[in-house]
Amino acid sequence: MGFMDSVKGLAEKVGNSFEKGAKSVSDSSKKIAEKSKVKKEISSLENDIKNTYIEIGKRYVELNSAAPGEEYADDITTIKEKSERLEKFRLLLASMEDKQHCAECGTALSKNQKFCDNCGAKVERPEPPIIEGFNDAKPEEEPQEAAPVEIVDSVCPNCGETVAEGQKFCEKCGEDLEK
Repeated sequence: MGFMDSVKGLAEKVGNSFEKGAKSVSDSSKKIAEKSKVKKEISSLENDIKNTYIEIGKRYVELNSAAPGEEYADDITTIKEKSERLEKFRLLLASMEDKQHCAECGTALSKNQKFCDNCGAKVERPEPPIIEGFNDAKPEEEPQEAAPVEIVDSVCPNCGETVAEGQKFCEKCGEDLEK
């Protein structure tokens, strides 16, 4: 065996070794990808089952909240109490917003308007709810902020309130300003 034959044999061994390594890496990548697909499917099925349990629970509460089985009575009571508290927080958040919309025409209104300046509808503002353990303590006195200055060009003929240009109705008394 000559030198060239030795080099040729060594090159074949290196080539075979490289080929085996590449095949091993390829097989490992395929295996990892396959495992990833299986894990994803397991997670998806677990989420579907969890969501189905949640829906069953919701339906049970809706159907049996008036007379739940003894083993569920405490849980249903907790759900009712927390749902009522949740609704109070939603109302509290709505009362904190600087703007609200007219129930009649949908026009954006400022917090202090008593009447819609577009359609004249009386603006009803429910008192913010008092939530036990959250806002039931007496508030500390806070300094009053100065009201923003509006550019006005007329006054309401009925109550004397200043009105902005383009207003159709007085925010204070509801007077039709286009008469």
